[in-house]
Amino acid sequence: MISSTPPGPDRNTSLTYVIPCGIFAIIALLFCSARFYTRLRPTVQLRLDDYLIGVGTILAFTGTSLGVAASNHGWGRLSYYVSAADQVKTFKYLFAMQLLWILGVVIIRISVAMSLLRLTIVSSAVGYEKLWRGTLWAMICIQLLNCAGWMIIQFFNCRPLRASWEPVVDVVCWDPKYTSVYGYVSNALMILTDFLLATMPIKLITTLNRSTREKVLIACLMALGLLATGIAAYKMYITKYFFIGDFLQTSVWFSIWCKLEELVGIIAACAPSLKSPVEKLLRRVGVLSKHHSGEITRPSFVISLKNQIPPSPINPQMASGSKVGDLESNIRSEAGLVENEHKDWESGTTEVRTATSHTSESTETHERDH
Repeated sequence: MISSTPPGPDRNTSLTYVIPCGIFAIIALLFCSARFYTRLRPTVQLRLDDYLIGVGTILAFTGTSLGVAASNHGWGRLSYYVSAADQVKTFKYLFAMQLLWILGVVIIRISVAMSLLRLTIVSSAVGYEKLWRGTLWAMICIQLLNCAGWMIIQFFNCRPLRASWEPVVDVVCWDPKYTSVYGYVSNALMILTDFLLATMPIKLITTLNRSTREKVLIACLMALGLLATGIAAYKMYITKYFFIGDFLQTSVWFSIWCKLEELVGIIAACAPSLKSPVEKLLRRVGVLSKHHSGEITRPSFVISLKNQIPPSPINPQMASGSKVGDLESNIRSEAGLVENEHKDWESGTTEVRTATSHTSESTETHERDH
């Protein structure tokens, strides 16, 4: 201890991290589990973005658990009241938390971008495929570079590396202003990325031949990422206080918003996959009535784009049917917005409608007509 005079009361602020982040971690885990459930039933439709969000959820949940462990060794208290051994353990936990957070937020954003890339075939119907794909790939590259930058700071900011969690006499560290400047640049890129990922699908939603209530529902589910954008913006504001005060205690407040940004990102990425359960819940509470169920149970919003797809000059009917079939098969599991079943809400029965069955019925009808 540097001084024998207590710098202040022995308060533990770690509960402000443990309680909200623990609750959101459980919610994020449930949302991710529900997403995988919808991808595995009735047939397995897991894609790269699903695996990425699964990895991101595991990293986020593990990071939250490390925060709980750190709180048991003095995180959230003034250093004056924490033993040297506990301080070393706490800073080791915090180092691991930072590492998992850096990887987690990047993987989550890349997962969302990969999901939207699979909507490119739909975006081509409304005329901006190249811009859509180029923007998404640019965001993926920026996230990878951002991750690499934080990894360099994480492992090379102080030499030797163990100085990150324990006192070292001959430690050499970079000037904190470099880390601070990079933090501002990184946060700005994260805010821009979150905003674009949350708002890009809205253009497609406006072209759907669906009911207004369903468009609003889809837009709200896909725009949950705006909440993560707001959290990232607030985190950028409080970055200036990161190096002020007793780091063992003041780092709790900043860590809360970093973790919430990550967990809300998982919830926003998985929420669109739960469109059908949300519709059922809204009907039960009366927000959606059975009067609108006929409009909401169309097999796929891809069919809404059928009339926007130019027919082939060789065989207009076959080209149109083939194009729609390709669209539906490629976006069947996309963000939970495509439904390949028709539910009779009065009787509770479900009729599965596939692109193949529609094509077969059209072929049989065409043969009978001739």
